Amino acid sequence: MTPFERLVEQYPAWWVDLLGEHNHVGGAEATRWLLDRARLQPGDRMLDCGAFVGAAARSAAAAGARSVAIDVNPDFLATARQLPSGQTIDVVAAATQRLPFRSGAFTSVWCLDAPLAPREMSRVAADRATLCLGTEVPTDGRGGHEAFLDEWAPFGWTLAAHRPMSLEALQLWRRCEGELVARRPHFEARYGKRGYLAQLDLLSGFVRSYERGDQGHALFVFSRG
Repeated sequence: MTPFERLVEQYPAWWVDLLGEHNHVGGAEATRWLLDRARLQPGDRMLDCGAFVGAAARSAAAAGARSVAIDVNPDFLATARQLPSGQTIDVVAAATQRLPFRSGAFTSVWCLDAPLAPREMSRVAADRATLCLGTEVPTDGRGGHEAFLDEWAPFGWTLAAHRPMSLEALQLWRRCEGELVARRPHFEARYGKRGYLAQLDLLSGFVRSYERGDQGHALFVFSRG
């Protein structure tokens, strides 16, 4: 059994079971797309916020960056260290809302489908840096894409690259919902009956929200300096 498979056994949740190490919309291909645009040079410092098992941090380290993965769950970080390129990254148990790093410490700050903290993430980014995000973006009356960009502008960020991912997200939520339904006996035994229904309801809510166009998803690369 691999280290990741052992972690999956310990954490009965749909997003652990079905999304894999790159547990964000677009998976490893989205990570590569961002990495190609992050402007990281060998030796640059990269921060992966809400990193889970540090797939983005490990990918950046394999390309020569000095990567740090943070997550509030130390089990996730311990697993990260056991996976390919895991010994080349640093791991720190911390929340994105309170990063234990000096201001301007990182050349590139990442957050992929994890809670964002614009002020704190901007604080630890260098004056000349990139910001790489994979995130949900409202597409309804809450302002959508433009409102999201406006959240980052006060910290000096300008949009450098953007890739809509709403269709990919909808397809992913449908696939995960379908797998939960098709393998109900397995997942009901794993999560418990009430836990299974709660996770299925959550995924069904994602599907409906994306089908109605209330919610969208995208990759963003911002730069400053």
